[in-house]
Amino acid sequence: MTRKILDLDSDTFESGAMTLLTAAERLFAAHGLEAVSTRMIAKEAGHKNHSALQYHFGSRDGLIEAILNYRITPINQERLRRLDLLQHRGEVVTVRKLTEVFVRPFAEELLKPADDSIYVSTLAQLYAYQPGRELFQKNRDRNRAMFEITSLMIKSLKPLPLPVIHLRLQLMGRQTMTAIAEWDEARRINAIELDAESLKWRTENLIDFIVGGLMAKQSG
Repeated sequence: MTRKILDLDSDTFESGAMTLLTAAERLFAAHGLEAVSTRMIAKEAGHKNHSALQYHFGSRDGLIEAILNYRITPINQERLRRLDLLQHRGEVVTVRKLTEVFVRPFAEELLKPADDSIYVSTLAQLYAYQPGRELFQKNRDRNRAMFEITSLMIKSLKPLPLPVIHLRLQLMGRQTMTAIAEWDEARRINAIELDAESLKWRTENLIDFIVGGLMAKQSG
């Protein structure tokens, strides 16, 4: 009988499941999502029984869903916290402030040691194609921050047509994921130094770039 761990808590998450999850993240970062099999993950995690992944997660898709729950949930909780703080202070909710709420909590994951942020590559790979983005979006509780930011962005970006706004928000998400994953990979191979100060200016420039794209006048 299999069981799926979909609502993860770091205090109760079984060590065997965590070993598989982190092994998958390392392999996905090194080889890409499509090149990694469940057998490879089990071997990397030190499991002789290749059915361990099925036992803990039900399937490969169940494992990916668990990674999203475990990694994205705290980031979105921090986004909600910052959004609530912004609104409670009575500040004008601008496109820039909403972009900061979206980008900064994810970028700040790179303040962690490199071994603790390797999962960023997995998230960027997932977000790069439609089925992966659908996985991000299908859990409404996990993604409440995204729905709230999207709703406020739509109001802030009018009178741009709704399809244009949605496309630009999709590009915002992809650019954020890709850029931060690239920074993480670059520091991992010592191509850049990424301390708090350098992360700060990179993040500011990313926000500037995204805001410029979001607010650009529509041509034609």
